Amino acid sequence: MRKSLATILLTLLSSIVAAQNSGPQAPKLDIPKGMKQYFVGLLVKGPKYTPNMPAEEHTNLLQKHLAYIRSQAEAGKYRLAGPFLDDQRIEGLLIIATPTIEEAQHVMKGDPMVQIGRLAIELHPAMLANISCVLTEYEKGSQK
Repeated sequence: MRKSLATILLTLLSSIVAAQNSGPQAPKLDIPKGMKQYFVGLLVKGPKYTPNMPAEEHTNLLQKHLAYIRSQAEAGKYRLAGPFLDDQRIEGLLIIATPTIEEAQHVMKGDPMVQIGRLAIELHPAMLANISCVLTEYEKGSQK
């Protein structure tokens, strides 16, 4: 009796597993090799953006901003970073390598220009070609 009950249970469980595995399969996506998830960060003109900031104040703030970008590049979080040159709403672009969008937001919010409201952030998850081999080189002894 116990053997037949065990046999019936095993047969029933096998049938359930087989039914679950025979259901419709998700379509296989043809994602190219070498793709990786990044976050694309846009630095946009913030609520406290002023186009004619005094030169000395602008230079000081820009040095802090660039030092922060460098620190994040050296930490491997900013894979690419650079300004736009057309004086429109979007001031700069960042490709960010962090495991979560929350961490990417945290990193971007550490920028001195974001902290004072001169710049604001937009953040978008993206699937891009793996750029982990791309390195930004800084001159030794240049400003940190």
